[in-house]
Amino acid sequence: MQVIKFKVEGILNSFRIPFFRTYHKTFLAPPKTAIIGMITNILRKSEKWYYDALYNDLFDVSVVIDNIQGKTKDLWGYKNFKKGNRGRSVIRRDKLYKATYTIYLKINDENIKNEVLDALKNPKSVPALGLDDEIIKIYDVEEVYLKKNEDNIINSVFIGDEIKYRVKMDIDEDIYLPASNITPLKYSVDVKKGVRTKREIIKQGKQVEYMNCKVEIKSDIPIYEDGINKVVFY
Repeated sequence: MQVIKFKVEGILNSFRIPFFRTYHKTFLAPPKTAIIGMITNILRKSEKWYYDALYNDLFDVSVVIDNIQGKTKDLWGYKNFKKGNRGRSVIRRDKLYKATYTIYLKINDENIKNEVLDALKNPKSVPALGLDDEIIKIYDVEEVYLKKNEDNIINSVFIGDEIKYRVKMDIDEDIYLPASNITPLKYSVDVKKGVRTKREIIKQGKQVEYMNCKVEIKSDIPIYEDGINKVVFY
């Protein structure tokens, strides 16, 4: 299977777990919605194109967490339209410091594939992953061939519930054991005259993420490898 593979790296990035509101806890890896949002941005496509791409399964993605050098927090001020405190509030947010990911893209439309490949190499706008000011570097963009793997061991983020895992014992590496949080995967939207008037989650799943571990998948999910990573798509 031929796919696009590339790396991204940011200084400070945050991917808010949707159901944490008073404290913005972050995923360890960008969810699918954030990745497709970044692709939409560097292609300079519309918001409607973004929702259509998600709804019509234009992309399947796979993410490997290569490295996270640390975590920090910041305070974010915002307007809440209340009388107290002059209509302002402050919220605490998790931030990932110098996070690096390998991302695989399976594009289910050959016409858009070359356009995406070119945009990853020559973005039409400044690439960001997460919020608009969370700028990233995109590099090592290439097309690779993935072959099927049958040993049920992966090192990529995946959507699922029942798992077994094995930890790679290396005291020189930071280990994040598998943890899962619910993330939206697909929306139903109403976009009129370029303005989104309504958005509902119609598909969601548990994003299972980890670093420097290997996970054994119980269920029958296609697993692929490129000689470096063993991944599943979602």
